[in-house]
Amino acid sequence: MERISVKKVHQLARQLMFSLSEQEAKDIVSEFDTLLSQLDLLDRIDTSDCEELVYPFETPTTFFREDVVDHVMDVKDVFLNAPKAENQYFVIPKVVKDNDE
Repeated sequence: MERISVKKVHQLARQLMFSLSEQEAKDIVSEFDTLLSQLDLLDRIDTSDCEELVYPFETPTTFFREDVVDHVMDVKDVFLNAPKAENQYFVIPKVVKDNDE
């Protein structure tokens, strides 16, 4: 996996609409580098003699219930309390800023 730069951290923070100090960005890069080195150690483990794990439990799980439809609301009723709806969709204020703005 490639290293992440301070510039990239600031770019991602801007896209997620929060600000970072230069020290915070450097700390994130440092932590990411530590994570990458730990992943590299895991990649070096020889697992060629290990059997693949298909399911984490040896005993099959039998306690799941079947999904049963027991209450269906009419579409008109669903939108009764909606502040604004359009073409059977809820209309909400925009919460993500475009890069152009």
